[in-house]
Amino acid sequence: MTTIAHGHGDDHGHDDGHGHGHAAHGDPNSPYHIHPPPLIMYFLVFGALMVLLGITVGLYYVDFNKITGWSWPNIILALFIAIVKASLVVLFFMNVRGSTRLTWLWAALGFIWLLLMGGIFMDYQSRAWIDSSGWQ
Repeated sequence: MTTIAHGHGDDHGHDDGHGHGHAAHGDPNSPYHIHPPPLIMYFLVFGALMVLLGITVGLYYVDFNKITGWSWPNIILALFIAIVKASLVVLFFMNVRGSTRLTWLWAALGFIWLLLMGGIFMDYQSRAWIDSSGWQ
């Protein structure tokens, strides 16, 4: 019979008192072991963010609404670039890319919540489009 001291597991890597066994801390094959990305990855992502920032600033000076005659190209392009930049930050700088499925779920739920809030506020914005003078 093996005696287990408080806070330490037995010799077989069983529960050590805080949710996972010994193997999680030092074993690179453990699902709890996080592999940090190489340093060059951070510089590449930073460079991509700076390029996207330059594109965003450049698009400010080009009026695609006037060129196409539509009223939406500028905002769609700006939102697309913003989504790409936010995705790069979340995936690489916040290290969601190398995280567990639960972390992916929480990150996805944050974006879903953002879409829901955006939908609610767009609803309030679009109410001015409807003529409600008969309801006064």
